[in-house]
Amino acid sequence: MSLILPMRVGPAPETGQQPPQLQYSDTSPPEIVAALKVWAFAAFEHARKEPTRISVPTSEALWLNERIATPSNAFMPPAGSREFTHFYQDGSMHVVLSTEDELVVMEAKWGIPHVYHHLGVKEMLIFAPRNLEEVEIVKPVVQASYDHAMSRQS
Repeated sequence: MSLILPMRVGPAPETGQQPPQLQYSDTSPPEIVAALKVWAFAAFEHARKEPTRISVPTSEALWLNERIATPSNAFMPPAGSREFTHFYQDGSMHVVLSTEDELVVMEAKWGIPHVYHHLGVKEMLIFAPRNLEEVEIVKPVVQASYDHAMSRQS
């Protein structure tokens, strides 16, 4: 099933133009970040919470169980990684999605490609949810990243 998102309300937030490509405006309140992480780290049977291996040390990642056979293009660098999503303290996150879902995210204005996407870093920056209603909107994006890692999407 393809990802379906409503249009994001308001202008795009200010984001960094170099890695780690953080979000600098319109960030999540701390309780919203906490709610998203509580859900994410309990929602996926074959994933676990890990420190990120690619981003800032305060980021927390979803890491797919090593026993799951899946294509390597579903994960973030470096080679051998099983990291498919990581969350920043500002509420934004990077996810790896299918090409189809990347287009849905961009069309709905919920995120932008990683600044190194053109170099093969197949990640999307998903903008921070600003309230609980927006947490519910970005949950399917995280689900789509998990499904892609589980080879449920191309």
